[in-house]
Amino acid sequence: MMRQILTLFLILVGINAQAETTTRVVTGLEMQEAIIDRLSTAGEVAAPNVLPEKQFYACDAPLEVEPAFGGWRSVIVRCPSPVEWEVTVRAQVKGAVALLPETSQSYATQAIFLRRPLRSGARIQADDVETRQIDPLVANNIYTEPADVIGRVLSQSMTTRVPVMPRHLEREWAVNADDTVSIQIVRGGIEIKSSGIALEAGQIGDTIRILNVSSGSELIGRIVQEKKIEIISKALQ
Repeated sequence: MMRQILTLFLILVGINAQAETTTRVVTGLEMQEAIIDRLSTAGEVAAPNVLPEKQFYACDAPLEVEPAFGGWRSVIVRCPSPVEWEVTVRAQVKGAVALLPETSQSYATQAIFLRRPLRSGARIQADDVETRQIDPLVANNIYTEPADVIGRVLSQSMTTRVPVMPRHLEREWAVNADDTVSIQIVRGGIEIKSSGIALEAGQIGDTIRILNVSSGSELIGRIVQEKKIEIISKALQ
């Protein structure tokens, strides 16, 4: 009798320990990753419309993802345990990713893929990427050289099954907020150069606000080169 009680006790302890280690509250980030991973196996690129920080329900099993309404535009994300629940999410399919068979490599286009999954905010290192061959018909908006993505920061979490695209990366600015910049002011045909502090980020051609260090005034200028601003006017007060 005592042996049976002890066996039952050990089983219950094991169940509780397992529940403690596996049960978690599903976040939007986990849901994004599950959707991206599932659609990648179906040859689709997705950008799920769900906030990464949003919290859903408790789950102690892998999430299940299946098409909704007869296609992948929207998906059903389901957790089967401990209490089954499901939500419908817009997958925002961006297009197919077709990896070519080995016999078709001569017709392939090179693309950059991650060698391991990375989370949003991670800075891509040289050993994080590799080149693979994909069908050139689906090779729009991809990177073909590792140098194009090494050092860049991910704007969303990524798996290894999707080629790295511009929308996956944070934008590269010619000027970042708080950068020290060279400002150029033209008055009556005379060019005056000074230094300033960028109050906004921007790319070449963008108009941003700058603080003139010498005068303390706020100006409006156009980015003409990296960290070089051509002043247009004073900022409206």
